[in-house]
Amino acid sequence: VSVHALNAFASEPTIPPQPATFPAEGKIHYVARDSILEFKALPEYHEPDWVTEKYVKTGKLPPVKDRLPKEPLVFKTANMPDGIGVYGDTMRHVIGGRPQGWNYGAGQTQGWGGIDIGLSECLTRTAPLFQVEAKDTEPLPNLAKSWDWSSDGHKLTMHLIEGAKWSDGAPFNADDVMFYWDDEVVDPNVSPLNGATPETFGVGTTLKKIDDYTVEWTFKEAFPRQYLYAMAYGTFCPGPSHILKPQHPKYSKNTYDQFKNAFPPEYMNMPVMGAWVPVEYRPDDIIVMRRNPYYWKVDEKGNQLPYLNELHYKLSTWADRDVQAVAGSGDFSNLEQPENFVASLKRAADK
Repeated sequence: VSVHALNAFASEPTIPPQPATFPAEGKIHYVARDSILEFKALPEYHEPDWVTEKYVKTGKLPPVKDRLPKEPLVFKTANMPDGIGVYGDTMRHVIGGRPQGWNYGAGQTQGWGGIDIGLSECLTRTAPLFQVEAKDTEPLPNLAKSWDWSSDGHKLTMHLIEGAKWSDGAPFNADDVMFYWDDEVVDPNVSPLNGATPETFGVGTTLKKIDDYTVEWTFKEAFPRQYLYAMAYGTFCPGPSHILKPQHPKYSKNTYDQFKNAFPPEYMNMPVMGAWVPVEYRPDDIIVMRRNPYYWKVDEKGNQLPYLNELHYKLSTWADRDVQAVAGSGDFSNLEQPENFVASLKRAADK
């Protein structure tokens, strides 16, 4: 064989193999950004019957309409593939992590596996952007219900949701946002779990409170819309300042280590803005999270979310998570090794 022939053969482009298809896979349905959610008041609100009977009628909780903000975040039915949900049931997770405590803003992990996502809410939201039409790919509102740029693009005014409450009934407002910024992100002695620093939001960026539901960012560069993504999950999820602030060294005699460890795994009912609240912890066994009675999101029928009553996190190993998900004794696992899930995908397609 001539050298020229070998060179010609070697220079031919490699054709990648076709990916395997599974009967259960679907196609992405792209939607407009404003078709996903909105903030508005509804004529009536609902909750699970057991919450009404056990807590509202006994005076332990106010009626659901009084626990929601003036204009809750409403998920639109048209963008819910299965439509309006039903209340009840428990989702079972298996994780290999172990919680260090509930002080996310001071750098403690809650054990990974999605626990922090169930507990935390952030200024903006990026999770469904893979479904959003390309022209609309700006982060969605969340704790910040809207924002406005100044004419020169150096100032960003954020309007926070009004009347939302932490899971213990305390009001959420700009003080929580400013505590996270001033006393956790900017404080060099504190390192939030996902590593947020002032530079995460741009060198020289500042943030100040305008009123209880308005904060103002000032940036060195004009219209730095990329920082809206940094205000989403992981890097701008405020904690409950009414609980955290008294433990912070700036406002107490605590050391920074004492502040970080002030809320160990055994500390139950840590106030959260997320959909579930930690209510039980047994070392090397389980974490139980129950629906947040003050959660500030609803569906278009006025059903307060979440639909699920509880999340159970079995404390095991990451390998066991995959095994139990395939076996059906766990309900969820990350698709880190797709080949492990062929049987599950085929079983799902047959149902």
